[in-house]
Amino acid sequence: MRDFTVWLLATLGCESNCESGLVRVESVPESLRDKLGCEATLRLDLSGANAADSDFAVTPDSQFFRSLIKELVTRFGVARAVPASQPESVREVSQRLFNAYTVEGGSVHLGGCTLEDRAILRVTYLEKCDTADDTGRLSHHFIDLTGESISAELVNRLGLTELVPPTRSIRVTDDQSNRWQSVGEAALDRLHPDSNVESLLTTVVWCKYTEGKLSFVIGDATASIAFSGWAQLFVDGTEKPPALTCPSHLQGSHHLAATDDGQIVPVEAIAICSESGKRVLTRELESCHVTMTKALPEFFATCPASGDRVLRRTLVACATCQQLVSPTSCESLRCRGCRSLAKVSKDDPRMARLLGEYPKLDNWPRWKLAETTAAYVVVASSLTKRLLIVVDKHDLGVLRLAKGSQFTNKWTEASEVDRTAYLQ
Repeated sequence: MRDFTVWLLATLGCESNCESGLVRVESVPESLRDKLGCEATLRLDLSGANAADSDFAVTPDSQFFRSLIKELVTRFGVARAVPASQPESVREVSQRLFNAYTVEGGSVHLGGCTLEDRAILRVTYLEKCDTADDTGRLSHHFIDLTGESISAELVNRLGLTELVPPTRSIRVTDDQSNRWQSVGEAALDRLHPDSNVESLLTTVVWCKYTEGKLSFVIGDATASIAFSGWAQLFVDGTEKPPALTCPSHLQGSHHLAATDDGQIVPVEAIAICSESGKRVLTRELESCHVTMTKALPEFFATCPASGDRVLRRTLVACATCQQLVSPTSCESLRCRGCRSLAKVSKDDPRMARLLGEYPKLDNWPRWKLAETTAAYVVVASSLTKRLLIVVDKHDLGVLRLAKGSQFTNKWTEASEVDRTAYLQ
């Protein structure tokens, strides 16, 4: 009640201060004295405990209080106010925005920013009581311009509990004033549909709202992000500007760094290639099935025997097919494919394809076949001899041709003469 009365007086041009339970009004404008029935200075008692020392005892239903309300409505229709403390310049906001980010090896600056007044409505009303000696309870309800309630938390964070008259005039048209009064009264009806309440005053509170873009620079790399929100929340730190996100780190971060190819992203989205040492996006790296380290795809190969993606430098040659394979797919120097050789007949589509290309294989009475993603491995055998042929699955080109005996596991590379004898 006291703070609201002091604000009413200030809005009407009166200077006042509080002391010893009284509100002392130092200078009441002459045009207001007759309307209030007072002198140039006066003392107001708002507690009921200092009536003897005051000129007026002010209660929600007192003539003096109602005269203040009436005069304000007559002058303005909808009263004007601003929070006692809120940023008034872009500079006040920008530094707080900058402080929210850590930019490794770079900087952040404004790429554009506006600071504008946006309206919030305060509906002041009196909750009446049934007892004759109770003057009722003065309350405030804050809403946006659509009539939606504003939470008590946001009211406190925006400083809407401590209002002062604006230091500069913000034009409000009669149409706006009438519309806002209607919005306020409708919101009050929804808030207290069954209560005995009296709407006293609708006040438009001008709060600073900021919008703009932040630009980040690291060397030649740049990135930007848009921001918007109540300026006071950015200044007091209760709200941060948006975190920067990237496809590989959707959570976003205020800690930024640059990749070697010039992308500014959350530092959490950056990793170092184990082979090249480059700083790249984590999503660009693959994990090696052998070393468990991460590197760029250019350093990887797919093991034809297991299908695992492994670093090329880790590949080993299978002693049988001589394909480069993952060491995890090898046992006793033989890859998974060569260890799975199985008997086949010429009716097997794979064998039929090979016989069509190399008909002399049909001279061998028995065959065993295995395959990897890249090759067919065939061992043809007779009573005393064996023949190993490894061919490319796609074009059936010979990758290895070797001969052996049924009495040893060793293979001897075939000569050109052998190639003609066995294949052509």
